Amino acid sequence: MATLATSESNFSDLVTDLVLRRSEEILAANYVHLGTGAGFQRATIIKGTNLLRFPAIAQLAAATTALTEGTAPTANTLAIVVDTATATQIGATIEITDLAVLQSPHELFAVAADIISDNAAKTRDVLVREILGAGTSVKYVTQTARSAIATSNIITGAQVKRMESLLEANDVRKFSDGFFRSIIHPHAVYDLQTDTANGGWMDVWKYTNNAPLLANELGRFAGVRFMLSTNAKVFSTAGASSANVYSTIFFGPDAYGVSDMQGIRTYYVAPGGDHSDPLAQKGLVGWKSAFACLLLDAQGSKYLRLEHGTTNG
Repeated sequence: MATLATSESNFSDLVTDLVLRRSEEILAANYVHLGTGAGFQRATIIKGTNLLRFPAIAQLAAATTALTEGTAPTANTLAIVVDTATATQIGATIEITDLAVLQSPHELFAVAADIISDNAAKTRDVLVREILGAGTSVKYVTQTARSAIATSNIITGAQVKRMESLLEANDVRKFSDGFFRSIIHPHAVYDLQTDTANGGWMDVWKYTNNAPLLANELGRFAGVRFMLSTNAKVFSTAGASSANVYSTIFFGPDAYGVSDMQGIRTYYVAPGGDHSDPLAQKGLVGWKSAFACLLLDAQGSKYLRLEHGTTNG
């Protein structure tokens, strides 16, 4: 009977396909910065470079000058604005020796495929989080600077309403479902949900419509749908008395752009795959991608970052 060996090309294809599918599943389910409902914009790749381009056309100002009888008004021109970013190649590998495979009670290559898949999804999610955490459209709970934020400066229902009204005032449009989005840390969720004065929080299980849920969606409040993320940006010990400062992001469609100049590519290298492993003592599972993200601010920011403390530190 024929036996499938790890040295055969079909085994390599099987492992790499598993890593790719698992990374996509994990990204969609657990990492909300690039998950369902984030509403980011895809970039146009500038051929021959590592630059990614996000073009947009600026809106016209209100026409408030009266027309002169018989005279055509001065024609407007379309003002094209562009945000650009540079793609960076990233990746990781896991190495497994032949003895580890022989002695382990686990299917180590299957375990490695799952771990490397999570790493691919997590890495991209964190890169987007860092871009959002570096943006300048920021507000603070009862303070005027990050360094003044104390653990008592927690997020409340009133602060959510404040963010919603500021986005509205900045002409940031809502998503097609009539809501803004928010990415929130579990510690911040605790404070928001235990705010007895907020009056109106609705858990997802109470929704009466059949609209698809967002990635890790918890509920909605004051025109905002909240997505839970343990990867939400935390500025460690950056507040008053070394308090951790948490970020809750509020945004509308196309607040930020991402692009895969090189999508996630996955690899399995069998033991003995090259001259650096002449005795076939180790195998590799890995991934790489050329990826970029940036805030789309050329026409004005479409997001707000609320910085605050939390009861749970």
